[in-house]
Amino acid sequence: MRLLSEAYIKELRVNYYAKELFLTPKHLSSVVKEVSGKTAGEWIDVFVIFEAKSLLKSSQKNIQEISDELNFANQSFFGKYFKHYTGMSPKEYRKL
Repeated sequence: MRLLSEAYIKELRVNYYAKELFLTPKHLSSVVKEVSGKTAGEWIDVFVIFEAKSLLKSSQKNIQEISDELNFANQSFFGKYFKHYTGMSPKEYRKL
């Protein structure tokens, strides 16, 4: 969790965390799930969505800047990712 809290803005892949911890991605996810009830990938998503929501509500950055800050390939992918996990677009969330 410490590694995730330090790197989630730069790294969205379970492979990165597994490599840093000298584990296979499958083993990392199964151990994390056994301990916490969520896979490593699910925890990455939790951290990223929490940060995205925070940036949308508390910053003046536009959605493209937030997408870039969170290291998404493009704003469209960020929007689809955000909507998948929240049920609304970043723009809709910001208006709440």
